[in-house]
Amino acid sequence: MRNRPVDAVVLRERLDALVETFDVSTITPDPLELVLRYTDPSDQEIAGLLGAAFAYGRADIVVVNIGRVLDAMKPTPHTYLSEFRAAEARKRFAGFTHRFQKTPELVALLGALARVIRTHGSLGALFRDCYDPSDADIGPSLQRFVASILPAPGTRDSTPQLRYLLTSPADGSACKRMNLFLRWMVRRTPPDVGIWEFVDPAKLVVPLDTHVHRIAAFLGLSSRKSADWKTAREVTDNLALLDRGDPVRYDFAICRLGILDLCSRKRRKENCDVCLLRDVCRFPVS
Repeated sequence: MRNRPVDAVVLRERLDALVETFDVSTITPDPLELVLRYTDPSDQEIAGLLGAAFAYGRADIVVVNIGRVLDAMKPTPHTYLSEFRAAEARKRFAGFTHRFQKTPELVALLGALARVIRTHGSLGALFRDCYDPSDADIGPSLQRFVASILPAPGTRDSTPQLRYLLTSPADGSACKRMNLFLRWMVRRTPPDVGIWEFVDPAKLVVPLDTHVHRIAAFLGLSSRKSADWKTAREVTDNLALLDRGDPVRYDFAICRLGILDLCSRKRRKENCDVCLLRDVCRFPVS
C-alpha cells in the first residue's frame, strides 16, 4: 500500500490520459446511451431523468428496461408526457419491472414529470427556475428541483418509492443518480450532451457510485467510508484541484474502470499491470 501523497501534477496527467482512453465509443453499457438516442433537448431531458432515476443495478439491464419504456412513449417522450393520462399509462406499461420498482412506481414518476411539462414546458425550464449561480455547488438547486417535482408529503401520489427514485441532498444522500443526470445535461464535452448551458459545470458534484467511491479511495481522493453527500463533495473538491472549471469530467472514465471490471475489489495483476493509474494508485499489485 502506498501511504505517501500522490503528486497532483502526475495524478492529473494520468487521469487526463484515462479520459482520452474512455471516449463515447466505449459507452456501452451506460444509461447515457438512452439520452443519445434523441436529438431534441426536451426528449433528451426526459430520457436522462428516467435513465438516471432507475440507474441502480447492472447498467446493461437499466439500458434494456428503460429503453423499452422510452420506446413505448410514442411518438416522442416529451409529446407523450404532454398528453399523459395515468389510466392509459397503467395499461401501456403493465408488467414493467426493474428490480423492486414496478408499474405503479413508473406511472407515478411519469405523472410527476408530466406535471412539470404542463407547468413549465420542459425539465430544463424548471431547473432554470431552481438554479442559483451564487450557490457554492449544485446541491441547493438540485434540492429545489427535486422538491418541485415530487408531490407534496401526505398527498395521494407521495410515496417512499418515488422519493427513492428522485433523491435530494436534503437527505444527506450522495444523490449519485441525480448528479449523474446533471452531469449529462450540463457538461459541454462528450460523452455528455451539455444542453443546460445556463449551469456552470464547476458547480457539479461527482456522481458517487460504488465504483467511483472505491477508486477515489485508491487514488487518495477520499478518506471517508460512507458514500454520502459529504464524500461526494470531498471527491469533487479534490478533483477540482486538477480541473477547477470542470472537475466532474473525470467521472465517466473512472466509472468505466469499475463497470467494465477493469478495477475490482480484488486486485488482479493482469489488469493492474496495464492500468494507466498504476503508479498513482494506493493499492498497486506488487
